[in-house]
Amino acid sequence: MTAAPAALAALLPTPGAVILTGAYGSGKTECAMALALALAAAGPVTLVDLDVVTPYFRALDHRAALAARGVRVVAPDGRLAHNDAPALPPAAAAALIHPRGRTIADLGGDPAGAVVLAQFASRLSACARWAVVNFARPTTATLDAAAALLAQVAAATRLPLTGLVSNTHLGAETTPADLADGLARCRALGDSLGVPVVLQCAPAGCAAPAGPPLLAITPRLRRPWE
Repeated sequence: MTAAPAALAALLPTPGAVILTGAYGSGKTECAMALALALAAAGPVTLVDLDVVTPYFRALDHRAALAARGVRVVAPDGRLAHNDAPALPPAAAAALIHPRGRTIADLGGDPAGAVVLAQFASRLSACARWAVVNFARPTTATLDAAAALLAQVAAATRLPLTGLVSNTHLGAETTPADLADGLARCRALGDSLGVPVVLQCAPAGCAAPAGPPLLAITPRLRRPWE
């Protein structure tokens, strides 16, 4: 069961902003939407969709459903929604630099997608940046691979990493043992980087180990072939 809104809200002061990064397949966008919905119970939330790397899996496509539950979605409109140019829409910049309530940004997880924030780095010093880590995915299957990718994203954004989100899962096949192993490995990664594990995610209904606040994930994104 997802942690109480107050426990999640304590992770992100208000007004405040957190930028979520994560490799392709990490579950970053699902995490961003679930966190936004959970925090909406504790006050105003804005979700900024800046993921130009994986246009098939975007919070933008769920704007109406999120808005109905109290989450304001900011993203490029129309043809600009899938534009690969490294440009930050004015409304997105304002939501991050001068957040009203809490702001969550869903940022592309590789250097090419993350570089969009580099030009604003000096104005985002108060933003937290969390990396969603899924050790069940090829690009982050080992501690060394995950650490290398996180270093590349940090260089691209010019923003330090401030927290890790443990999200190792196998979809509907996830077991409590998978979650415990993923959290242990995420903690080891955090120890090597000097960064805490601030949150753990788990498929809704799957028992998670004791540790950081839990965010239960009910998948909302559909694959193009579904």
